[in-house]
Amino acid sequence: MAAALSPRRQGMNLAATPQLHFVLRFSAATTAAFVVCEWMGWQPSALAPVLTAVLLSNLPVSPPPKVGLVLIVVVATCAWFTFFLTTFLNQVPFLLFAGLGLLMFLAFAGLAQAKAQLPLTLLLMCIATVPLVTLTISQHAGIFPSLLTRGMALAVILVWIAYAIWPLRSPNAPAPPTPPLRSPVAAAALGTAIVLPLMLVYLLFGLTDAIPVLLTTVLLIAKMEEERGAASGWAKLVGNFAGGFIAVAAYFLLQIAPSLATLAVITFLVAAGFAHQIVKGGVRGGNALLAYNATMVIFGLAIVKGPANSGVWGARVVQFAIATAFAIGMMRLLWPLLNLRRAGTSAPVAD
Repeated sequence: MAAALSPRRQGMNLAATPQLHFVLRFSAATTAAFVVCEWMGWQPSALAPVLTAVLLSNLPVSPPPKVGLVLIVVVATCAWFTFFLTTFLNQVPFLLFAGLGLLMFLAFAGLAQAKAQLPLTLLLMCIATVPLVTLTISQHAGIFPSLLTRGMALAVILVWIAYAIWPLRSPNAPAPPTPPLRSPVAAAALGTAIVLPLMLVYLLFGLTDAIPVLLTTVLLIAKMEEERGAASGWAKLVGNFAGGFIAVAAYFLLQIAPSLATLAVITFLVAAGFAHQIVKGGVRGGNALLAYNATMVIFGLAIVKGPANSGVWGARVVQFAIATAFAIGMMRLLWPLLNLRRAGTSAPVAD
C-alpha cells in the first residue's frame, strides 16, 4: 500500500520543488510582461520580458523594495544621461563620439576592477543603445529612455508578484564575485577599442534592428575573459540561431488564431521550455537564457513587421556572427599582448 502511494506522494512533493517554482515563476512573469507590452502597444515589446528574464535568472530570492527601486533609478539615470549627452552633442559628431568613448572607457575600467558590476553594466547597455536610437529613429528619440525605465519598472513589479505566488528560493546559486584584473586601464582600452567601432558601424548604417546584437556583444566583452571568449561566442551564436528559429515558428503558429490569449499560451510554452534549461544553471543555463532573449526579440520584431519581414532573424544571425567574430578576434589578438589576467592568477611559465 505504501509503495502504491509513493508515486502520488512524489508527485505532490514535486509541486513544491524549487525547480518547479522557478519554471512557473519565469514562465508566468515573462509571459505577463510580453502580453502587457503587446496589449498596450509598448514597443519594443521584448524589452520588458528580457529584463524580467535576466532578473529572475540572477536573483535567487525576491529583491527587497529598496533593491527594486535602485534598479529602476539606475536605469533611468543612465538612460536619460546618455540621451541628454547625445542630444547636446549631436551637431558635433567627433565630440559626441569622444564623450561616449570616455564613458565607455570608465565603465569598462570599473568592471575590470570588479566594482559596481550591475550599475556599470546597465550604463554600458544605455551607451550602446540610446545614442543609436536617438540619432537614427526620430520618432523614438525622446521616448526611448522612458521606455527603458518603464521596461525595468514593469520587470521589477512582475518579479515581486511572481515571487509572492511561487516563493521558493531559486535553485541557481549566484555566481561568485569576479576578481579584478591586474591592469584595469589596459582592459578598459581593449573593451573600448572593440565596442566603439561596432557602434560607429551601426550608427553609420542605421542598423536599429541589430541593437540586440550590439547589446550581446557588449556583455560578451564586459566579461573580460579571453580564455573562454571563443567558446562563449560560439555558444551565443548557436543560441541566437536557435532562438530565431523558435521565434519564427511561434510567429506562424500565432497566425493560425491571432489573439492575446493565443499569444499568451504560445509565449508561456516557449518560456517554460527555456526555463527547464535555465534552471540548471552553469553554461547550459546561460546559453538557454541567451536563446530565450533572442527568441523574444525576434518574436516581437516579427509581430511588428508582419509576415513579409518575419525572416529578419536570418539577417540578425549574420550580423551577430560578424560582430562576435570581430570581438573574439580582437580579444584573442590583444589580450596576450596586454598581459591581462585576473588578480590572484599566475602567468604561464615559459618552457
